[in-house]
Amino acid sequence: MPDTEVPLKQAGRLFAALAVLRFLAREENELLTPDAAPNPKDSPTLRVNRVKGDLYDVLAAVRVRGGEHWKAASAIFQSIPGFLTAGKVPPDNIGADGLAVFRAGYDAQVAEYREKFAALLK
Repeated sequence: MPDTEVPLKQAGRLFAALAVLRFLAREENELLTPDAAPNPKDSPTLRVNRVKGDLYDVLAAVRVRGGEHWKAASAIFQSIPGFLTAGKVPPDNIGADGLAVFRAGYDAQVAEYREKFAALLK
C-alpha cells in the first residue's frame, strides 16, 4: 500500500481488514462491505466503528479456530497500523464521491487478502 494514499482510501483498507478479521472469526457469515451502512452518508469513522466491534473478542475467536485462520488473522491485525499513515479516519460524512474512494480502498485491500489467503477468502 502506498504511503501517499488519501485518508478515505486508507480508511477503506482499514474497514476491509476489520471485516476480514470478523469473517475469519465467524462473527459474520459473509464479508461485510462498506455499502452495508444504514445511512449512505455515514462517515468513515462510523463505518469503521461499526465493523470493528470488540477486537479482543474477534481475535480470541480466531485464535480458538487456530491453524491458517489464526495465521491470516495475525498478519492482518499486524498490518492495521499501515492503514493509518495518512492520519485519523475521516470523521466527516461522505457523499457518493467519498464513498467511491472509500470503496476503492476496501476493494484493493480485499483483493490483496484474497490473493494472500485464497483458501480462506473465496
